[in-house]
Amino acid sequence: MLPATSESAAVANQLPNLQQHTPPPDNYGQIKPCSHLRSVLETKAYQTVLNTYQQAVAISIAINPLLSSHLVYQLKKDGLKVSHSRLDEFKAKALRCSLCDTSNFYLVFVCLQCPHVGCYKKHGMQHAKESGHMFAIDSHNGLLFCFSCGNYTNHSDLNRIRLSCVAACLGSPNGKTGITFGNGTENDTSFDVDSNIDGYTRPLGSAIQGLKGIVNMGSTCFMSCILQTMLHNPLVRYQFFNNDLHFFNCPSQPHYNGADEMIDENSACITCLIDSAFKDFYTTPTAEGYGLTNLLTTAWYKNRLLAGFQEQDAHEFWQFLLNEFHSDHERVAELADILLLPCRCIMHSIFLGELESSIACNSCGNVTKTVDPLVDLPLEINHLNENPSLYDCLDQFTHNELLDVNYRCSLCGKESKAHKSLRIKKLSPVLSIQLKRFKHNMLLDKASKIETKVDIPLFLNLTKYASDWDETTAPDAIDTNKVYELFAMVHHQGLVNTGHYVALVKNSSGQWFKFDDSVVSYASQEEVKSTNAYLLFYISHTI
Repeated sequence: MLPATSESAAVANQLPNLQQHTPPPDNYGQIKPCSHLRSVLETKAYQTVLNTYQQAVAISIAINPLLSSHLVYQLKKDGLKVSHSRLDEFKAKALRCSLCDTSNFYLVFVCLQCPHVGCYKKHGMQHAKESGHMFAIDSHNGLLFCFSCGNYTNHSDLNRIRLSCVAACLGSPNGKTGITFGNGTENDTSFDVDSNIDGYTRPLGSAIQGLKGIVNMGSTCFMSCILQTMLHNPLVRYQFFNNDLHFFNCPSQPHYNGADEMIDENSACITCLIDSAFKDFYTTPTAEGYGLTNLLTTAWYKNRLLAGFQEQDAHEFWQFLLNEFHSDHERVAELADILLLPCRCIMHSIFLGELESSIACNSCGNVTKTVDPLVDLPLEINHLNENPSLYDCLDQFTHNELLDVNYRCSLCGKESKAHKSLRIKKLSPVLSIQLKRFKHNMLLDKASKIETKVDIPLFLNLTKYASDWDETTAPDAIDTNKVYELFAMVHHQGLVNTGHYVALVKNSSGQWFKFDDSVVSYASQEEVKSTNAYLLFYISHTI
């Protein structure tokens, strides 16, 4: 046995090594919840907040410098250890302010309600004011920060989740973190970071694909096909999964969120209805068809022309939804005292572009340009060559047209012939195109349908149809920012008044599906190409 002095010295020599594997004290549990956090956790959003926090707090745990010396990172590929300096490089690239690229971990906040990452100095606060997302996670310590209070806030349930994440990172068995509270007691919880939160059920793999049919309730296929294009639009889906502004502030939410309250003229809300549809499509394990009862009721209250069970135009219903999204956003933003400009509703942020009209005076050559909002491109398919393509339709839409009447020039003041052309000034993230298959004869008061087959490209190059295209210097140039991918199509089959609508949609894996009311089936690329399209939805790869 070693002498006492030698034994003491041996223990003393081992202390640095013991301290290296002992996490520092954690006093964050003594931070009390602010009034804003308490009010949110007392609502139906309680489980959502806990689940979101559980996922987001893992980021701060991974980069926390107080824990970094206790964690060992390995490459999945070969199990090699990753040095902390190399890890810091990865962190600096991955976690930085979305707007100014600040990557100082002490100043970067991760929004609890959407994927936004912002610096505390400016853009985190700016995002909170503009979006109404008042809570963010400090990427340095994993604490919740309330921008309304301007201070940290905590809750026993959130703290339990955070400490369990720490325990999981440290590889601690049976939930012990080895981290002490301010009172010196060690946190010992059996909370499993991978387990389900109370009241939350992890959706099945089949559910998260959103593959579900919609029951036809009597000539409602025009609603079903448009709803499918919305539900499978990745940008619209992202908006609804992060639409906390509407969820927390719209008084109509209880009417659509499983409560027994009936929908009436005062409570009808399209955004709440579509939000509940997203929840049903992407979380419920059953593959049974979705019922349109609430959509029919809400639509009837909002637009009396949609009342009844007569076939309607799918394009008009799509426009109706966009207008309702905008109206709902304005209403809720005003209730929440959020800045309305620039508008961040679904219509403005996803579908709205700009169309530039140019009129050239034949006398002096002066060109007058005006810019108008562009929600979708209406393309004529009449008077085209045999076997036309979508590019032929775009060429006809943007060609230099001689005006039928004389034009008074604002520069020279003369009345003369003039030419007019249209170009896309600003492309939207999602471009909607309507092929004008239906026409109405005013004299006979009769509608007819144009069955012309138009070849539809799966990837659409819009370079030459943009206002900044220079035909003289680079006529064949391709701007990759203006190449769009087809992801949804609406087809009308049959006669004008007795036809049927079907939707074809491509998922994130590149597989096409056919949605024919309650029937969902695989569709080949060849079937998509051979379908007589009515509405087309293209998405940009550079958002």
